[in-house]
Amino acid sequence: MRKQIKRSFLPIVLLLFPIMLLTGCGTSAASNETVTGFEERIPLQSAQSANPAETIVELQHELFVNLDFGMFGEIETLPYMIALTDAYIAEYGGASIDFAVVSRDEALELFQSGQAQAAVLTGEIQGGVLVAYQCLGVAVHPDNPVTELDRDQIFRIFNGEIDNWQELGLDDAPITVYVTDRFTASRQAFENILSLKSDDGIAKSLVPDTAVVLPDEGLVVEAILRDKYGIGIIWVGETPMAVNFISVDSVAFSQNSIVDGSYGLSRPIVLMASMDVEALPEFAVCPIMTEIVRGLGFWPVT
Repeated sequence: MRKQIKRSFLPIVLLLFPIMLLTGCGTSAASNETVTGFEERIPLQSAQSANPAETIVELQHELFVNLDFGMFGEIETLPYMIALTDAYIAEYGGASIDFAVVSRDEALELFQSGQAQAAVLTGEIQGGVLVAYQCLGVAVHPDNPVTELDRDQIFRIFNGEIDNWQELGLDDAPITVYVTDRFTASRQAFENILSLKSDDGIAKSLVPDTAVVLPDEGLVVEAILRDKYGIGIIWVGETPMAVNFISVDSVAFSQNSIVDGSYGLSRPIVLMASMDVEALPEFAVCPIMTEIVRGLGFWPVT
């Protein structure tokens, strides 16, 4: 019999040693129950009482104790994993899925070793099914004269090295950097693509403390629209926005530049699934998921 946990925010924590970050959709009852389904087992009580400084992300989701299958993926693919599992469960009724956020290499290793039945990864990989594209845009105010930057300039702006537009041959005005929280999927994707993390054994963001950190991308857009000299990073989908997006290395984002890989801030999202869940890849590219992908701000394959 499946035990029940009421829908609530469950912190997912990252400890100083490799550990699986559990979240997902499902059910259970008491806070001291242990969620199972993989070799790793984490008592919910431990997760809920963790040091807030170690909290990665909070999701308003349920936990399944009895799993039909498990899925692993990078934090950049988390919005897609949530949407896919919710839609798949809604379509197939009794299906129960647990998903976990790990590194790309760990997700691939767990899938290949059979410890996970599915993995959602960024970048091309043999045997994977292309399900979407994620695309980041460098957003500026419509009145900002900047139209293009190269990757090095973007890196130096977002690590605080360039802090005045005059250094780029533009107006003598300070640059205000707007970002979302460092554990959001878009921020993680941006920092990984541009290597905006220190390489000293602990991945630390290089975005300076002077950056304005906002809870979500909608607020980043609003802030830039109020600040002619602001700049920020947000997901870019097919829906037009009021902000301007600059070209990166002389390439503007478009359906073609995203698909052919010439736009430097986009990556494919790939699903890998075992024969145990052979219906999943087909479902992942069905019309239902195509519309969901658009709603997430990602670019659909078709």
